[in-house]
Amino acid sequence: FCQSHVTESSRPGRVGAAAVLEFWVGILTQQNLWYRDKTVLFLLDQICCAAFIHHQEECVQKLLYQQHKNALGYHGDRGLLSSLVGWIAGNATPSFIEGQSLSGEVWFAWLVLNTEAMFEEESQLRRCVENELLSEPSISPDQALKKAQQKLKLPVAPSLQRLQLYRWASQALATPPDHPLLPLIWQKFLQLYLRQPGPEYGLAAGGCIGRRFFQTSSQAALLKDLRQRIQEVSDFHHTASQALRVPPPHSPSSESQEDESPLNPQPLYLTSPQLHSELVRLFGVFALWLDDEMLQKQEVYLPCLPPEYEPHRLAQVMQRQQVGGFLIDL
Repeated sequence: FCQSHVTESSRPGRVGAAAVLEFWVGILTQQNLWYRDKTVLFLLDQICCAAFIHHQEECVQKLLYQQHKNALGYHGDRGLLSSLVGWIAGNATPSFIEGQSLSGEVWFAWLVLNTEAMFEEESQLRRCVENELLSEPSISPDQALKKAQQKLKLPVAPSLQRLQLYRWASQALATPPDHPLLPLIWQKFLQLYLRQPGPEYGLAAGGCIGRRFFQTSSQAALLKDLRQRIQEVSDFHHTASQALRVPPPHSPSSESQEDESPLNPQPLYLTSPQLHSELVRLFGVFALWLDDEMLQKQEVYLPCLPPEYEPHRLAQVMQRQQVGGFLIDL
C-alpha cells in the first residue's frame, strides 16, 4: 500500500513522491522506540524501497538524520548535548538498527547506514580516526577513536563497533545473496577498507588503511567471515546462472511489459542467468581486492594490475565513487 501510494503521488498533478514519503516516515516514527516494532520496520522497509526506486533517498535520509541526531542527544541544528542520562561508558551508541545489521529490512538498513555515515563525515570523525591510525602505527582503532573524539571535542561519538567500516561489513554479511542492494553494500565497505588516505594528511602513501581496523582476534574473525561470505555469494550466483530463465508467475512476458518509467518501475529482483554470471564475476573481483596483501601494505600503481583486478573499477572504489548504477552497471 505504501509503495502504491508513492507511485500514485508521482503522477502529473499529484503532490509528488517526496511529500508522501515524508508523510509516511513522520507517521511511522512518531512512537517511542519505533525501530523495535517489527511491523513499523516492515512498512519503513517498503517506504525506503520506494524512495530508492523514485530517486528520493535524500528526502528520507534527511528525516532520519534529524532523528539520529536527536537520539544522540542533540537538539535541532544547534549541536547542543541535552543529556547523557542512561549512558554507560562502553555501551553501543544509539542506532535505528538493533544489533549490528538487519537481514530482513535491507532497504531500511541501507538508508539508516547512509544516514549514520552523514554524521561520521560531517563531524570529521572518520578523517580524524584515520589520521590517528596513520600517525601512530602502533595505536589501536579504539585508541584512535578516543583521541579523535578528544581532538574534535565531540560531546558524544559512535562507539567503535558503530564506525561505518564495521557497520557496512556486518550488513554485507547479513544481506541475502539475491538482494539487489548487496553489490552496493559491498561497495560501501570496500570504499572504506581500500582507502589510501596518507597523502590527504600530508603523509606518505602506504597502502590501504582497511587492515588497521582488523587487528584484534574478533576483528580478524569478522574479516575471515567476509572472505567466506564473498565465496558463498559467488557460489549462489554461479548456481543461479545455470538455471533456465523463467518469467515470474502471474506476470506478463517481457515483450508485453511497458518500458520502465518513474510511474512504472520494473521489478527489482532480476533473475536472468546473464545477470547472475556477471555477479559471479563482480564478487570474484571483490574477493581479489579483499585478499590482496600488496594493496594493504604499499601504494600500488593500479594500471599495472592484471586485467582480472579491473583496475579502473578499483580506482573508482578507492576514490569512493559509486561504480555503475542500480545492481551495478555491467
